[in-house]
Amino acid sequence: MARPTTILVTTALLPLALAAGLMACRGIPSRPASVPPEAKWCAEAKEGVFLKVGSHQGTLWQLEIWDRKGQLLGSGSFRLRGFAKATIIPEEVQAWQNGVLQLKDGTVLVSEAPAAR
Repeated sequence: MARPTTILVTTALLPLALAAGLMACRGIPSRPASVPPEAKWCAEAKEGVFLKVGSHQGTLWQLEIWDRKGQLLGSGSFRLRGFAKATIIPEEVQAWQNGVLQLKDGTVLVSEAPAAR
């Protein structure tokens, strides 16, 4: 029969091992040095992306998007088109394609062109 301390240690470590296994199955990459800690992994997006959501005013959101290797894909002001949002959460992100961040409910965030001078 196993000693009580062995059972306790095994029981305490089991949830950590399961969580690590689930993360490996979902393909969560290690965070590249170029991606800040505030950026969240969006596993639901095609190929996955890291997303940092900054401030917003009305339908204009400040976003930064990186691929799994840490290459910056998009940055700056993005106009929300679709359902109003109080927050953008990683689980809502469905895809990043051609400068557009697509959410599961059909809402998109489209990069704003810089103002002409």
